[in-house]
Order: sequence, then C-alpha cells, then structure tokens
Amino acid sequence: MTEQKRFGRLKANDPLVLELASGRHPWWSRLVEISRTDRDINIQVRGTYLNVYCKMGNLLKIYMNGKEVACAVHYKYLVGAHTPEYIEVFPTGRDIAVQQSCDMVSSILDDKNLRIVKRNISAYAGEEKRIQSRLVEKNKATILDVELAFSDSEVLANSEDGNTRIDIANFDKNRNCLVFIELKQIFDSRLYSSEMNDQIRKYSRFAKKHEPHLLEAYRDVLKVKRALGIISDGDYLSSVDIQRVEHKPILVIAGYNQALIDGMRDRIVEGNHPLDTSNLAGLYFFGTDTDLNLKEGKNKKVFPTAP
Repeated sequence: MTEQKRFGRLKANDPLVLELASGRHPWWSRLVEISRTDRDINIQVRGTYLNVYCKMGNLLKIYMNGKEVACAVHYKYLVGAHTPEYIEVFPTGRDIAVQQSCDMVSSILDDKNLRIVKRNISAYAGEEKRIQSRLVEKNKATILDVELAFSDSEVLANSEDGNTRIDIANFDKNRNCLVFIELKQIFDSRLYSSEMNDQIRKYSRFAKKHEPHLLEAYRDVLKVKRALGIISDGDYLSSVDIQRVEHKPILVIAGYNQALIDGMRDRIVEGNHPLDTSNLAGLYFFGTDTDLNLKEGKNKKVFPTAP
C-alpha cells in the first residue's frame, strides 16, 4: 500500500538543523543576525531546506548536499552594476563577439554586495511582492511562514488540495492560533469574480481537513527557528504554543490610499459577484494599518468563527 504523503516541515533533529546549530558556520550566525536587524530579510522553514527571502524575492535556498551545507542563489541576483549601461561591440566575420561583460557579485553577506543584491531583487519584484514584503516586515514578530506551497508531494496523496498556495501564515495574538493570510491588490480582477469565493472556500476546506498536520508542521517550525536563533529569547514567538488552526483565512486587500479604498470597497463586497464573508475570519483593506492580527479597525472587519 502506498504511503500517504502529507505536508510537513523540517524537525529540530534534522541533519541540516543540527549542522547549522552546531556553531561551526559563522556565515549562518551572520545571516541570522542580519535577518533580525534588516527589515527586508526573513528566513523560513521548508520540508527539507530553508529559504531566505529578501524583499520577498527568494534569495537563498539552504540545504544539505551529502554531508555539506549548500546554498543555491539565482544568478540574476548576482549581476553587478555596469557603467555605461550599454556595452559597445564591434562585429567581425559571422559573429558579434562580446569582449566585456558585467561583473558578478563576489559575496552575499558583505554590506556593499548585499545592497547590489537587494537592488537586483527590487528590479524583478512586482508590486504584490513589494506589498507582501511590507506586511511581513511590519508583522515580523508573529509571522510563521510566507509563500506557503502545499504541493501534491507535501499534502495527502491524490488530494483535491494539491498545489494550494497561501501568501502568509501568522500566529494571531488575539486568538492564539495559526491564521492564513491571502493578499490581493485592489485592482485584481479575481476580486470581482466568483474565483475569489472559490479560492477562499478552498483555503477553509484545506485548513479544516489538514489541521492536525498543519499543527505538527508549525510546531516544528517554531522549534527549528528557536534552535537556529531565528527566534530568540524575548521574542513574542519564543514561548507560544500553537493549539489550533483558524479554518477561515483573512483576506487582505491592498488599497494604497483611503480614497481608493472608499471608492472600491462596495464593488468588491456587494458587486456583481458579492464576496462571501461567511468563509472569512477577517476582511482588511490595507492602507496604513499593517497589523495582521484579528481586531476590528477603520478598514478591518472581523467575522465570528466557530470555537
């Protein structure tokens, strides 16, 4: 009988975690230090590796290659600046040979080179990534995970939940539970169609169906982050214990300014395809208030959920 696959995260006794926690890798200690002081950097735990995000661009994948720790980084983030911007070439024969090319970043964690990497990531990031980066930065104390990918290899085999993706997982201070966050821009066409309600229902079914696996996974995440110093003594997440998963997500809509929020809110909530708020824990129109925890506010509506 084929073993059922399920969503999971690294455990504290995984070889990668034990190796990084050993103190034998000064670069890792430096990276953790940067992540704690640099608002653009966050480190997240995956099933067999770690992801380091910079402005929500996937900067590093850290994993075990045999008995060695390895890091993978996309080359497009490592291209240094070139002045002038265009390279002059002189064609000869049947070819246009380039004699000069851009320098490559020679270090990731060096301050000067990290600024180059950040600039490159910003150039590739879309508007939604920039908004997501701001939300993660402002809620760093309670964020458990970002860019959650529940693929067929991580969820129960042959499940209709395969390939579910969620923007943010947060530990809600007010309800003491894991809450999923879905982020949309206010002009996203899905907000004005039945697709948004379908997506929200899918998230709710997923959270309810897989709650035991999700609880286990994110308890492991907390243990790993504590073991690696990503969460340290005194941090809010240093002593929390996740007891339940909120089955309904929060929908956060980036509205940019109050006039735009006021002008578009009714079209989203009560338009041709009304938003079914019965499957939401909260509906936030994100203008200036970036707190993701479930609490009523000017642009924040919180809905009752089952105990």
